[in-house]
Amino acid sequence: MNRDKDYYSVLGVLPDAEDIVIRAAYRALAQRYHPDHFGGSQEKAHVRMSELNEAYAVLSDAEQRKAYDQLRGAKAQSGGSQFSDIEEKAPQGEDPLEKDWRIALKYYPDLAALEQRLLQFSWKLANTYRACLLETRQFEPRESLAVAMESHFLHAYFGDNARNIDFARRLIVARERKAALALNEAVRVLGSHAEPGRVITQIARDFSVGHLAVDKEKISSLIPATRVTTAPTSLFTQMLRELGGSFAYDADAVPSARAKPGEACRVEFDGRNFSFPSEYEFRAWFRREVQPIAEKLAR
Repeated sequence: MNRDKDYYSVLGVLPDAEDIVIRAAYRALAQRYHPDHFGGSQEKAHVRMSELNEAYAVLSDAEQRKAYDQLRGAKAQSGGSQFSDIEEKAPQGEDPLEKDWRIALKYYPDLAALEQRLLQFSWKLANTYRACLLETRQFEPRESLAVAMESHFLHAYFGDNARNIDFARRLIVARERKAALALNEAVRVLGSHAEPGRVITQIARDFSVGHLAVDKEKISSLIPATRVTTAPTSLFTQMLRELGGSFAYDADAVPSARAKPGEACRVEFDGRNFSFPSEYEFRAWFRREVQPIAEKLAR
């Protein structure tokens, strides 16, 4: 047992995977990497089989799995796994599940779309999905199983924060793998409770994926309200946070002649810091500088 090895990643399953999922994933991968089926070098096939056997020996035994999870400690928690360990493409060679899967597709054609959805995230995830259904023969909850597996996958690699999860999903579907890797690294190092706006904004700048960093539907719903002259400050701060910025009242600031005590505020947006003597100046700045950006992103 090696605490530095991610046995869950080796099998392409999540830390909370049930025994039947672990067994199904192992069987599917073991058949795929078997020297008689594997399309790559025999040396790689033997190495992968050794890794699979080691991982399965630990995770299939309740006592060893418990001891392994305790040894790993924080690494076994959400966001602890490294997304870089996930292979983008399935290995070459015969797929041992293909024949049975084609039979299943005849009776449940929607499985094709569900499988393709999971394939966007990881071929191991899609492979585990197929193996689990073929192993259990429980096809009725196929859609809910796919949704649950996608959700568990995202939580395992990107933590528990809803904004990070949504951002990760958009990055992966848009095939922005490098940005997704950066998000995984940020969550792994900073923790899943780090301020998501700060993390998302930085990654959006680094990889030019600002169009994926926001919830367009939410931004679109807020834009009409912020155009109203009497719109409250809370609407502007809500949109600012959706765009990755932050807002705080500045209790130490000296208010201007037309500002009431407590209205002075400071803002962080797009890597810059701004201070305003009153909410009035903040709203004016927002309409002038931020509103056009929001409207462009919402298109």
